[in-house]
Amino acid sequence: MKRKAFMSLILAVLLLLAALPSSAFAALAEEARAGVSRTELERLMDEADIPASASVEFQTTTIALGATENKTYAQELVSSNGDVLKVNFEFELRQGMTEAQWQTVSDWLKALVLNAVQQVQADPESLANVISEAYAAQRAGAQPGDTGMPAWASEDLVLRRITATVPYYPPLAEGIDGAATQRLQEKLIQLGFLNDRADGYYGARTAEAVMRLERYVQMLAQDDRIAEAQRHFALTTVAGSYADMPVATDELLETAEASADKAGDGSASALLQAYLFSDRFQPVRGVAALGDEGTTVSRVQTRLANLGYLAGEADGAFGSATAYSLRIFQYYNDLEQSGIADEATQRVLFSGRAVKPDNSMLTVGSSGDAVSNLQRRLRVLGFGSIAVDGSYGATTKIGVENLQQYMQQAGLMGGISDVNGIADPILLDAFYANSFPAIPAAMGIGSTGIDVTRVQRRLNCLEYYYSAVDGDYGEGTADAVKAFQKLNGLKQTGRADADTLAKLFNANAQKALKPYKIRVSREKQRVYVYALDDNLEYTELVKTMKCSTGRSGSETPKGTYTGSTGPGARWHFFKKFNCWAQYAYYIQGDIMFHSVLYGSKEGRVTQSSVNNLGRKASHGCVRLSVEDAKWIWTNCPARTTVVVE
Repeated sequence: MKRKAFMSLILAVLLLLAALPSSAFAALAEEARAGVSRTELERLMDEADIPASASVEFQTTTIALGATENKTYAQELVSSNGDVLKVNFEFELRQGMTEAQWQTVSDWLKALVLNAVQQVQADPESLANVISEAYAAQRAGAQPGDTGMPAWASEDLVLRRITATVPYYPPLAEGIDGAATQRLQEKLIQLGFLNDRADGYYGARTAEAVMRLERYVQMLAQDDRIAEAQRHFALTTVAGSYADMPVATDELLETAEASADKAGDGSASALLQAYLFSDRFQPVRGVAALGDEGTTVSRVQTRLANLGYLAGEADGAFGSATAYSLRIFQYYNDLEQSGIADEATQRVLFSGRAVKPDNSMLTVGSSGDAVSNLQRRLRVLGFGSIAVDGSYGATTKIGVENLQQYMQQAGLMGGISDVNGIADPILLDAFYANSFPAIPAAMGIGSTGIDVTRVQRRLNCLEYYYSAVDGDYGEGTADAVKAFQKLNGLKQTGRADADTLAKLFNANAQKALKPYKIRVSREKQRVYVYALDDNLEYTELVKTMKCSTGRSGSETPKGTYTGSTGPGARWHFFKKFNCWAQYAYYIQGDIMFHSVLYGSKEGRVTQSSVNNLGRKASHGCVRLSVEDAKWIWTNCPARTTVVVE
């Protein structure tokens, strides 16, 4: 609830309480000042849910021989109605009992408790009595067919007390790990206080979640105090003093606000846990909608994120992203898709029956294997040239938008998904479904539409096609298909038939070979350009160029470079040498092919750089004539292999 709304509620109540005696206001303020207390927790609970203990004392003769020590055995178990019970045995033990002997006794006590608890109501007094009776009977071997307590143990153990606690919740805090912590975490996750794994490790995140729970319970207690004051007003007559109203009003407002901000140290007391797991715990406190802020919004967001409907952290502000995620949750849980966290929605959201989607929400900033899987499928099925790096960035967002537009035009969108670049669960379910048309129908010259666009994008991704992605299957698309067919051992028809499409939309589709391979000879100061032969080998020499490689001290580095970034700027300025060159083509780092030098942009070429072609004269790059530099810049795409010898 927003602060303004909360304040309005308090003011409304105070107006109703105008005649309440000032002493009543003082008592109300004092309760608020203390924060949530044991008294308030017990007032919020049914008596049967409040942890209680009962003991049976045994008056027996102390062991006479040898020194003694105290020994305890505790057994926790879950009753048929889900209550956690604890039975504690306190013994006086003769020293010298081995660990193995004590284990035998422990096993016997465990069996005794498990058998006895099935015969009694789950209240501490009944439980303590029936176990004490069973203990006495079995120790004496009175049960037919039962051997009772081991004879040697009967001589070494004296039972002093049996204590039963119902329900039982061990106090938990940071560093106390195990099943009880895991049970607490599962409940905190379900109720939107924790977005983490229930791993049984009580760390800082669990402690913070418990503090959020405490603040929430404080607000429930404040609601209860206000309701009590309203009931009191309804039962009393006008008898107060209006003069006390301003002071009482200010004090109650201040303490109500402060109460909502107080929390303990992150430890979970037994009573807090008992209330949390009881039927009286109130999971819903108010409605949340677009523009709201506060605890309810934060809990809704946390739970949506944990279920996979919301990407990112809960910020307590109900914006359009929260409304969108909530609508998707409502879609999966057969609720009205209002985008409002009404009571019905929250009761499902904060319950164990909330449906979790198969695919979690992904958006810009998401990362991990789920993102990699999405990127890979978008890339293979023709929705963008996306790097499979597990990071949801701008290119992945564009790919998702392409997918959304495709599904919208194909009538496959369904649900409530929008064209927004967000990979929501509804979209992902449809995209990963077997019914998704991963391979479109055959097409050829003259075909148009969204499937042609997919073919063009896929050919572009595989570097066969560089023309406009416009959805029109023309000669350029046909030529790219022919090149793909040639490299993939298919008949070169230029038509995208079923066999061609099956290979094209496949993760193992062969990328295009570059039209040329370039070899640079530092010894001969020449550049050789080779084209593909009929066997798809670079053996056909198509061009020889005179060059200038790096001079002594600035040698052009040898190597085979396959990751060139290709054509750069038409005019490139060398700041260090205060000169220009044309048609920069990047081989590796700042090593490039470029033209001979110019004193100024658009000026005259320097004759010395022309005269030095055929000799080592550069500072590491490969200089060429203007004509030859332009040819490489125009005809050799990025990632063309360049070998410097």
